Amino acid sequence: MTLLSNQAFDILRQIPLYVPGKPIQEVQRELGLASIVKLASNENPWGPTEAVKARLRKAVEGSSDEGLGLYPVSDGYYLRTAIARRRGLNVDQLILGNGSSEIIEMAAKAALVGGGSAVAPKHAFAIYGIATQTAGGRFIECPCSPTELDVDAILAAVQADTRVVFLGNPNNPTGVMLGREGLERLVRDLRDDILLVVDQAYAEYEDPETYPDAKAYLEERSNLLVLHTFSKIHALAALRIGYGIGHHKLLALLERVRSPFNTNMLAQAAAEVAIEDYAFEAMSRARNHEARQAFLKEAQEHRCQVTGMAGNFMLLESMLPAAELFKDLLRAGVIVRPMQGYGLPNHVRVTMGKPEEMDAFWAAITPILDNAGCGCR
Repeated sequence: MTLLSNQAFDILRQIPLYVPGKPIQEVQRELGLASIVKLASNENPWGPTEAVKARLRKAVEGSSDEGLGLYPVSDGYYLRTAIARRRGLNVDQLILGNGSSEIIEMAAKAALVGGGSAVAPKHAFAIYGIATQTAGGRFIECPCSPTELDVDAILAAVQADTRVVFLGNPNNPTGVMLGREGLERLVRDLRDDILLVVDQAYAEYEDPETYPDAKAYLEERSNLLVLHTFSKIHALAALRIGYGIGHHKLLALLERVRSPFNTNMLAQAAAEVAIEDYAFEAMSRARNHEARQAFLKEAQEHRCQVTGMAGNFMLLESMLPAAELFKDLLRAGVIVRPMQGYGLPNHVRVTMGKPEEMDAFWAAITPILDNAGCGCR
């Protein structure tokens, strides 16, 4: 038996690959375009801040206790302290990851170490299913529509062997959000022995006065893990750092599947500055709100259907197949995210960029839709 015919590898071949948004350099190389607008990966176009850049320069220059030749603080104690101060938590209620995606993987490994299943809504972040399957678990996709997160459907999908439930709130890629009442129902009605992972990667883009933060239920449910990332509103996507909030006993278990030194020194240093920058968050949230409103108005003028109004992206449906529209926009120098892999064959996800980037998107898509003679749904 050769290595590539190993039974475990045969199982791995059945797991779908995560396909990220195309990077600008790849499109330039493939199509020879000089000017590219990337609206594919939900990055924040307004950062990082000068304060973050200054902290990174200082870290690169090095000192007696930090530098590129030294390992980072393995558990990110100082960053966790800064986050705890900002969030009103204890340090032992926080765990760091190489992006929040790694903490999703930690949760799957920990919850499914002895087998079992995980549940997530249909049209949710692909990593939930990939992490479940690579941990040796069975993934159950409950039948939620692109326009709602159905608590009844999530609870009904739970099986006797279910060990973890994933919920993106707001949900990526649909942009829909579960309100406070629905979230409370899920927290209280989900079986106590099931780990509930609430992924709040886009929470900071919502009104902090009305957003239903799952952190409020930490004392009520010990099997609750709340995720945040620095990749989105904090504009640190390249540095790959996120954090999870939970009961200290739960996080002590996750520590057993966390890789040593999983977050690097530069990421920790930048995030320590970013977590304290309330003004940049508020500015980014306001600019994103303006972009969403402008996009909605433009979509209505083009008779386009959009789904959801949460997060820093919009899901747009057209009469054209998503793969075809994606390629046509790519040739016009605009990168979006086709959603056929999420069971949405006529949808593309569009990140909210700067005004000039959104103008470029509409300038590129309008003749495509007009030439096809179909417009949007």
